Amino acid sequence: ELVPESFDTSALLRAVDAVDVLRDDLNNSEDGRPPQLCTDLLKLHQLAMAVLNEGPRSQVADLFEFAVDLEDQVHGLMTSLEQVQETLSRLTVLYPESLS
Repeated sequence: ELVPESFDTSALLRAVDAVDVLRDDLNNSEDGRPPQLCTDLLKLHQLAMAVLNEGPRSQVADLFEFAVDLEDQVHGLMTSLEQVQETLSRLTVLYPESLS
C-alpha cells in the first residue's frame, strides 16, 4: 500500500548522488575525450596483447596490477548502480495492484 510512511523519498535524492558519482567517472572530458575508464580499458587491452601475444613477461605484474585497479574502480561504479536499483525496487514494490 502506498502511504507516506511506506517509502522514504530522501532515498531518491541519495540515488541522484549515486548517479553523480557515475557521471564523474563515465562522462566525456571537457575537451571531448572519452571517459578515463574507456582510455584505461584500451590501455589494459594493449598491455594484455603485449603480454599474452608477444610474450614479454616483464610486464605481467603491470598487467595484473592495472587490471586489479580497474576492477576496484568498476566495483565502485557497480555499488553506486546497485544503490539506485535498490531504491527503485523499494518504490516499485509499492505499485498498487489497482493500477496494473
